[in-house]
Amino acid sequence: MDKGLAFILTLSILLLAACQAAPEIQASYDPSSLRFDGEQAYGIEEAFVGGFPNRVSGSEKTRQAAAWLEEKFSSYGLACQTDEWSEVNYSREVPFRNVVCQLPGASPREIVLIAHHDIASTTVEGADNDGSGIAILLHLAEVFAGEGQLPYTLTFVATDGEEYGALGTGRFIDTHPDPGNIIAGFSLDNLGKYYYDGMGMELIGQYRRFTPLWLALLARQSASAAEGLWQVNLPALVDQITGQAAPVSFMDQGPLTAAGVPAFGFAATYPPQYVQEHRIGWHGPEDMMERQSPLSLGQSGLVAEALVRQLLSMESFPQESGPYLYFEESGQVLRGLPLWLIFIGFVALFFLGSYLAGGRALRGKWALWREALPHFLGLWLPLLASIVLLYLLVEVGLMKEFARYPATTKDPYLHHPHLPAVIAYLLGLVLFLTLGRWLVRRFAGSRPTPSFGAVKSLALLVVALCGLYVLVRNPFSLLFTLPLLFWFLIGGRKGFGKLLDVLFFLLGGLVIYALIFQFGFVTLGLNFAFLWYLLNMFSIHMLSFISAALITAIIAAGLAMVVKPPRMASQEERSAVSDQLLVVRG
Repeated sequence: MDKGLAFILTLSILLLAACQAAPEIQASYDPSSLRFDGEQAYGIEEAFVGGFPNRVSGSEKTRQAAAWLEEKFSSYGLACQTDEWSEVNYSREVPFRNVVCQLPGASPREIVLIAHHDIASTTVEGADNDGSGIAILLHLAEVFAGEGQLPYTLTFVATDGEEYGALGTGRFIDTHPDPGNIIAGFSLDNLGKYYYDGMGMELIGQYRRFTPLWLALLARQSASAAEGLWQVNLPALVDQITGQAAPVSFMDQGPLTAAGVPAFGFAATYPPQYVQEHRIGWHGPEDMMERQSPLSLGQSGLVAEALVRQLLSMESFPQESGPYLYFEESGQVLRGLPLWLIFIGFVALFFLGSYLAGGRALRGKWALWREALPHFLGLWLPLLASIVLLYLLVEVGLMKEFARYPATTKDPYLHHPHLPAVIAYLLGLVLFLTLGRWLVRRFAGSRPTPSFGAVKSLALLVVALCGLYVLVRNPFSLLFTLPLLFWFLIGGRKGFGKLLDVLFFLLGGLVIYALIFQFGFVTLGLNFAFLWYLLNMFSIHMLSFISAALITAIIAAGLAMVVKPPRMASQEERSAVSDQLLVVRG
């Protein structure tokens, strides 16, 4: 057997052996206690959606909707308050309003339920997104308010600004007096359309963290304990990987999960034949009450109620930490040291590659890296300057400023790139790269032109150092660097062989290309305008400056291996210069 294949098989066996059984979750609540009624929820949604269309954040309709919600919750006996604040959207200050209501329990520890009352500017009624969640939230409050004191406090939050990056939930958790007091939370969104057939979950935090497995399994078990309820589906393995690698949530659970609160987002699932209809209706004017169903609202509400009742029946709650992978078929979970060893081994591979490239001992590596450093900096610093340029384009008004996310998915701003801003950015990028190359020739002219071995050694070292940072921050994000293994094949070829090196460089971005296609073309339907979306992600600091520095450093490392270094002085030329200086000084 080939040694490489044997190694892979051995590693696979060890990883499988390292898996452990997922935590066993047994429902302990009484399924006969479920009382949620889909017809009543449908009536609530009709009143809310019909009375308050065009609920775009900052509008008069949003203010009226928030007042109506506070009055409705208060009529059930809950203690309510409306939290008002403002944030920047489309380069202007916009007022936002959360309605926060509590049903005090025997314990001050909380279970938090969230739905958003705002809508995207490209829709009208916003029935499913998120009139359905608001209706379920209200009816659940009505159900539990009629049962006397509960073991734990229930907090119902109707948030504003969900369409612009879960601003309302972020505000709620940022101003919460004690987030550690929250047992669990979940959001309700897209739950009422007639063609829904099950319940899905989003487990992604906002820029960091992932929902603990115990809570996801508890939601599924709570629903299966009651006869006739929709099945609750956990994310597939590939979604767990990508969700932990790119923790950019698009539901209200995101800020809770990022703050360390066990939380997830409930959203209904649908059959494949309704993919196109659902895509058209999402954030579109077709999202109307005529597509809502009491049956779907009833099923969604019962699943949510089952989870709340299960949480209320528990005296203690599991504690989890760290990333994980859950294998649905076997009921096994991979976490802890075996999973970390995979991440650590991948980063170590680039350190090893850096050591081997150039063919010198470690002591000699310092000389190689110093030799190649000007060439790398001449590419990296211009790329980094282009990020700063995006910040400046926001300041001068060529690009819009947003608090967290750039507009909403079908907003004309995203689908129609602002041409002057694009041109300014591209011209700036070319200018910076040209200037960077000139500066290398000007200030490093007395150094020898670095050998390819020196450049490759430094490039792989840069990737390794960036990978080390990612490993500490979010190890699953190393997924994006996996195709960079192709860079080991870049060989400093000349002539037509250069095309092969360029191909290996481009192959290093395979995961990025796949995500751009899936997210930009398939999910959001932005097509090549998604590149404009990416520029906005940088310009509004949705991707932090540190993240931008790492991304540009990795790109510069790859470019350094395929771009010819600026010609610097040879050893003979340097000696001649030294001789001339000695003559002058003499």
